[in-house]
Amino acid sequence: MSVRTRPLPPYASTDVIAILVLTAIVMSGFLPTFAGYSWLAITAAGVAIGMGWALLLITVRLGLDIVLETMAIPYLLTAGGIALGADGLLLGIPDADVINRILVGTFTSWKTLVETAPFVDSTGAVMLIPYAMAYFGCCTATAMALRSRRAALPAIPLVLMLIVVLLLGFVQPFSVLLQGVGFGAVTLLWVGHRGMRIEAGRKSDPALGVVPVGKVVSAVIVVGLVAAATLPFIGSLTPQRRPVLRETVQPYDAAYLKTPLSDFRRFRDQGPGVYDNLADRKLFRVRGAKPGTRVRVAVLDRYDGKRWYAANDTSTKDHTDRFLRVPTRLDNPAVGEEKLFTFFVRNKWDLPWVPTIGAMQGFEFYDNYANDRLPDLRYNRATDTALLPGGLTLREDYVIAAIPVAERLTPRMKPWRTPDRNLQHAAAFLDVPAQAWSLGAKTDMGAVFKVAQRLRERGRYSDGVFGWETRFEAGQDTIRLDAGFVNAPAMVGNDEQYAATMALLANRLGVPARVAVGTVLGRNGVIKGKHLDAWVEIKIGNGSWRVLPTSTFMSHRPPKRDDVRLPPVRLPPAQQNPQRPQQQEQPEEEPDPPPPDAEEPQDEPLPLWPLFLLIPASVAGIPLAKGLRRRRRRAAVPVSLGYAGGWQELLDTARDLGLTIPAGSTRPEQARALGVPTQVARAADIATFSRDEPASASTFWDAIDTSRRRLTTSVPSWRVALAPLNPASLFRRR
Repeated sequence: MSVRTRPLPPYASTDVIAILVLTAIVMSGFLPTFAGYSWLAITAAGVAIGMGWALLLITVRLGLDIVLETMAIPYLLTAGGIALGADGLLLGIPDADVINRILVGTFTSWKTLVETAPFVDSTGAVMLIPYAMAYFGCCTATAMALRSRRAALPAIPLVLMLIVVLLLGFVQPFSVLLQGVGFGAVTLLWVGHRGMRIEAGRKSDPALGVVPVGKVVSAVIVVGLVAAATLPFIGSLTPQRRPVLRETVQPYDAAYLKTPLSDFRRFRDQGPGVYDNLADRKLFRVRGAKPGTRVRVAVLDRYDGKRWYAANDTSTKDHTDRFLRVPTRLDNPAVGEEKLFTFFVRNKWDLPWVPTIGAMQGFEFYDNYANDRLPDLRYNRATDTALLPGGLTLREDYVIAAIPVAERLTPRMKPWRTPDRNLQHAAAFLDVPAQAWSLGAKTDMGAVFKVAQRLRERGRYSDGVFGWETRFEAGQDTIRLDAGFVNAPAMVGNDEQYAATMALLANRLGVPARVAVGTVLGRNGVIKGKHLDAWVEIKIGNGSWRVLPTSTFMSHRPPKRDDVRLPPVRLPPAQQNPQRPQQQEQPEEEPDPPPPDAEEPQDEPLPLWPLFLLIPASVAGIPLAKGLRRRRRRAAVPVSLGYAGGWQELLDTARDLGLTIPAGSTRPEQARALGVPTQVARAADIATFSRDEPASASTFWDAIDTSRRRLTTSVPSWRVALAPLNPASLFRRR
């Protein structure tokens, strides 16, 4: 039995090229998302298989409905081996387990993608996303382009692909120029070309319609002018926050986790019999870090009146402040040299907070057997805090690539210009101490250091564990920090109360601050529970966070029973509404970090100047189109068409020169009106209407060239000079 096939339409190659170009523009939006280049090969495979399936079914005379109904079959047969890298049965046919992974991954990997910090590893179920988009989008668009009579219908799947890529991307798109102007220009040209083909073609098969070159060139000119006209506005566009799935999907919520600050007394001696005390236990040993390196266990950036905790979406300007899955390589820019640090777990660490150093760039377990826990790891790039539910056990050592960040903070530095309104409002109960202790400060940062000094001088330190000191309870709620600490007769607490209070006082003064728990490494790199302490981090003018050391605001003097009772904090009568002088002395502003170009080469944005060439290129395309038209007419088959085309070439020359041609007249009448020998017109009539086919049209075309030169003698020289650029003959009605 033979299979009846049908040749593809003449313009099938045009549609295929347009689909390939638009798909490349759409999928380029994933460049800032995925790591490496293997995802590009997977995408290319999806494009090839999708187009191949559509072309195969169209060639064997099957309709659009059959293509759409069966395109899931090749996807299920190929996605496992190409996207997942799974082994199949004989000849790569997937088994039931692989097909199940494909189905589950296709519908669940989208959430995994938007919950992972860039750059996402080009392995695993997330690779089904570019493969599925390329396969289904190109298969549908190709089938519609070859079998549909609607000009714009094949562009719909590609537009939907672009929308999906934008939703899966970031607030600021990869390239407004490429994904906006480029995609729109190519789509307009393609849809316009299809529309002209359908208009010019036969009703039975519109794809066979022949499009005049003039119309194509004019469409290119119009689109080029429109694209060039938009260039001056691209650089001035203000980025707007558009909806993306990364901001609508609920990230990992760390707000309800027990924090090291709330559980701080576990790191201090609590006497014998406390099984979960970590004071004298060796928790970690760090290799690769110098003595004095600061290790962060947790950074807490929100206060709810009961405790400090780690939150998502604390900033309205970027998307780095979320606990996201960690890929092999993190897009976490920082200034400095990247180094490797190895953390050896020396005891069970049951807290979910993973110690890190600086701005982490990559994470991996030291032994491969623990790699199955990597999907559970979360990291907040705004606070440089890592989370792993369940904590760490022995032998779950890990290695991080990180860039140590600057920590130095001085009173002369300028704080961040915008206060954190949420924290400033949460610290309202400490308004009187904040004002009273900052009197006389000349700058906002000076006020922070002045408050820290008063806090250290006024306070005493105790973990509230032994003897009569048990009255000093743990906690960081408003009652404990106000009546039980700042305004208590004896202001006694440990790192928990001091750091929580100091951060709130700084925020009340309008200086953004947060609480951190960690340690500074000693000579041997060993971390015990008693080495951990809490400090405050201040945001300075260049956007970085600097450390306000614990010794700056925390007293180490123990309390005594006979200590003098502290009076409540009061404002002087003359300072009920204190106004600190505004910047009386010039602050020492910390220099901004050097631009990224000084550290490592960055990808340059696409230059705009090539698009300005669209205008001269569009003008230069007019004589080029005329030359191609003349060549096609002269080489026309049969030869009689060459005669007809030669006469039409003469008339087009007259139109470009501005000469008038009588409407509805015969060729001899047109010749007399133009001052051309009538023998040329009669030769064209004989070749066109005679039963016998002429042997050659070269002699006739020589006569046409002579007649065209004669026409130039009857018009001004400026018309002759502008005639090659005159598009009048390209717009003539067929």
